[in-house]
Amino acid sequence: MKKFFLGALALMFLSVVSCKQAADKAEDAADKAEEVVEEAAEKVEEVAEKVESAADAVPTFSDSAVQEYVNAYQEYMAEYEKIVESKDMTAFAGLSTKGQELAKKAQEVSGKLSGEDAQKWTEYMTASSKKMQELAAKMTQQ
Repeated sequence: MKKFFLGALALMFLSVVSCKQAADKAEDAADKAEEVVEEAAEKVEEVAEKVESAADAVPTFSDSAVQEYVNAYQEYMAEYEKIVESKDMTAFAGLSTKGQELAKKAQEVSGKLSGEDAQKWTEYMTASSKKMQELAAKMTQQ
């Protein structure tokens, strides 16, 4: 009977020790997961800042028509942002005509892009598009 009692006691002791080790491992894993999430959040913020700064920076193009379009588009974006901030739906409706004109002009201008200019154009328009999406989302939240 003593052997049985000692065996059961030893088994209980081992299970308590192993449970504590499992709890420690789970806590360590949770800490590591938290660190990874924080690092990922920092990276996302860095990328967002780069995209935002790219949208704010107007690149220069070798073709004057392309440069004129990009400057006009930048003005359009600035006006769009002001309208979003002011929550003026009347002005927003009037801005759609200007957006349509710019879309037509973009098709004309995109055929004039050289290799390097095409890459700048793509990067600029991608960043600008993201910024416009954020502004549109902000407008719909109001």
